[in-house]
Amino acid sequence: MEYTPAEAVWNVRPVRWELAAENEMSRRFYGVLLRWIPFAVKQYGVWDGRPECGHFFGGTFWYQADSAHVSAIFAAMSKLGEYDESVAGVPRSELKRMAVSAIRYMGFTHDTGPADCVRAQGVLPYTSGKKWGGRGDGFFMASQNGRSVAAMACAAWLLWDELDGETKRLVQNVTSSYADRWAAEEPRNGVYYDTQCEENAWTAAGISAAMGMFPDHPHQQEWQAGFTNWAMNAVTTYRDRLAYPSGLIDKTNGLKVTTVTFHPDYTSENHAFVHPSYYCAGTNLRAIHAVFALMSGQPVMESALYNNVPLYERTVKIWSQFDGLNIPVQGQDWWYNRQHERQLTHTILNVLGGDPDAARLARSSLDSIERIQASNNIGALLEENGEECVINRDHGQFAKDLEHGSAYDLAVSYLLHVFGGAGASPSEPAELAGRLSGVHLYPFGGSVIHRTPETFTSFTWRNNVMGLSMPAKGVWNVTPLYASYTGTMKLESSGTLPGSLTNESIIRGVEKEQISPYTDGFGAVVEISRGHGDLKQDVAFVALPDGRSVYVERFRVQKACAVREWQTGTIGIRNESYTAMPELAPGSRTLYMADGERTFRGFYGREADEVRSFGPIPYVNVDHTIGYLLYGTRGVRYVNRHVYPKWKGVEDILVLNDFGDRTFDQPQTLEPSVIVALPNRTAEETAASYGRTHRYDTGRSDLTVLETEGTLVYASFAESDQTVSVRKAADALGTIDLYDGIQTLDADSFVWSGTIPGFRAGYFVSRYSVTEAKGPELRLEFSVNAGQLFVLNHSTEQAVVTIRERATGVTYAAELAAGAFRKFPA
Repeated sequence: MEYTPAEAVWNVRPVRWELAAENEMSRRFYGVLLRWIPFAVKQYGVWDGRPECGHFFGGTFWYQADSAHVSAIFAAMSKLGEYDESVAGVPRSELKRMAVSAIRYMGFTHDTGPADCVRAQGVLPYTSGKKWGGRGDGFFMASQNGRSVAAMACAAWLLWDELDGETKRLVQNVTSSYADRWAAEEPRNGVYYDTQCEENAWTAAGISAAMGMFPDHPHQQEWQAGFTNWAMNAVTTYRDRLAYPSGLIDKTNGLKVTTVTFHPDYTSENHAFVHPSYYCAGTNLRAIHAVFALMSGQPVMESALYNNVPLYERTVKIWSQFDGLNIPVQGQDWWYNRQHERQLTHTILNVLGGDPDAARLARSSLDSIERIQASNNIGALLEENGEECVINRDHGQFAKDLEHGSAYDLAVSYLLHVFGGAGASPSEPAELAGRLSGVHLYPFGGSVIHRTPETFTSFTWRNNVMGLSMPAKGVWNVTPLYASYTGTMKLESSGTLPGSLTNESIIRGVEKEQISPYTDGFGAVVEISRGHGDLKQDVAFVALPDGRSVYVERFRVQKACAVREWQTGTIGIRNESYTAMPELAPGSRTLYMADGERTFRGFYGREADEVRSFGPIPYVNVDHTIGYLLYGTRGVRYVNRHVYPKWKGVEDILVLNDFGDRTFDQPQTLEPSVIVALPNRTAEETAASYGRTHRYDTGRSDLTVLETEGTLVYASFAESDQTVSVRKAADALGTIDLYDGIQTLDADSFVWSGTIPGFRAGYFVSRYSVTEAKGPELRLEFSVNAGQLFVLNHSTEQAVVTIRERATGVTYAAELAAGAFRKFPA
């Protein structure tokens, strides 16, 4: 379609103010934004290119998002809600004035504005002193203006009756030029590396502005068709492509799907990994259409909600921790406190989908948002010293510069509630946590997750190969390093190739994998090639039913090489300081070890990093929140970080297996190391668990067997099945747990015998235990099979044995004559 500049003021669809009604959630969102206003007002600046124009946050951010977002927020708050000038610091009339001036600034500096009107000067060479809108740019850069167009339109629509004719025509030109440019274009296709979900959704958002505002425009029908096409194709799998076919020649009428933007398991990739911010982008970006529809009394179009529910059920809900934040199981390259973004996802599914779980998670997200803001004296949503927190220096992105996007998400949620209602009654947290428990496999996203009500365990074998073992407080305690557990290194042989290609700082893939999901846990075994085949790293990760996990690794040196800064068992430790949430962010973390404790304060900048090494210790506990039992460690090191090349939050690093610098002159196999993670355990409980855990000597470097608190864990890197017998000496015996397989007990030792499958990791859970066994010549054999226990007395004397069923606590006492056989239960 050909864009034609507006000469007259068009008929606008009126806002149905009578439909607006405050409720509990809208008031909470409004309160956060009200407290944010003083901070935002300080970011306002005057632009003298035309009369009565101004901008926010410098007015030169990418795609003009800074002024677009704040103008929408200020417009909404100037027209709606229970405004409190004593909190905001300025009268409502000032909010309206600044919002209108920002609308004018955006209109004049847009591609459709006068040629001499360009944006202000700032730190970004890409945007300073230039137009915005995407003229001359390719699809990615040009279409990305859609979110800003929609936000600007939202502000203008709310204030339409108070805009002069010149300003209205500016808005008409901005919105219609975008819709005209993209409505007839076809959505983009792609799911790997960089899903087109986000691109298709932000294009739909931009088209929705003109489509929603101007019902009598001659292009209205084309805009509706274009919006439907882009929105429908934002969240799609191969099944949708089959269900709504369109070919090169035959075109269907109405709804059609021409893209695949998600894997069949509803994971999707951006920045080369499965990323919560981007698999939720389709849901979040399309929501502005729902705002426009609700506030003008129109039905929300089906295409704007398409696949929101299956995506939410399959990934978003399952990956949500207690405060609604999605745990990034493949790492995070943005800042960790993204509750603003996630609450919007939950709010959409609550208000538009009526999901009680979404209602609960939205409230939980807002709890954290309110408390983080209460910890910042200036009302900021992210960081009080946001201008110091570098996210991307080259792109002019500091924490301060991302404030407006976080606030805008809150404003969209506010408008959804005001015009769409309170939503569902929230589910109970404990009941929700129970329903989310279990094992969730994502074969296309390359991840497996095990949840209990108080823990979250995951392993990823593609994109960023890493494991996570999270306590109840989730990312507030343990952060998702890109190579969590699997570790990082520098190889002299890598030359100039980046670490992402040589699996050094980031492990992008594995040579082979075997994932074994259980009903109540999982086992994973992978082989990783590091460098140019210099090292082979065999890794096993086992999630146990009660939320504990076991990590096993073995390195095989393939050729002479030098390895520098070699560390594995790497755990990110969050170390924030927020005064309003001391149970989550107290400002320090304490390590508890067998020979003492050490406290590390958490803060950003001002001092160099502090590094402390503790040697090869048997266990360590962090803040009475999570413990780690260590076997075969080369040393423990803690990096109390204050200097960050890129800010995500205040994040220390605990290294549980510190190799340091090593040089090898020939191939060899190193001894394996084992880490047992104990979420939600105190230091005292960690020490006690170490005494109840036994690593068996298998006599093989490719087979690990470990017994810990009623579970027998195995990790085999061998190619074929192995029949093994492992022995525990009499001085290690107390209550004896029995597992699937054959076990023998005599006066000196206990031996378990069984078959371990090749290249597998997993566990046996004890169903029975021996609490007492005595006799003058003790030689008992226990066989556990299909849930039944068989006991045979091999001695020539009578033996007495007491058996306890672990699940029920029922005990059985039996006297077995020489050579006698007994089955339990009888």
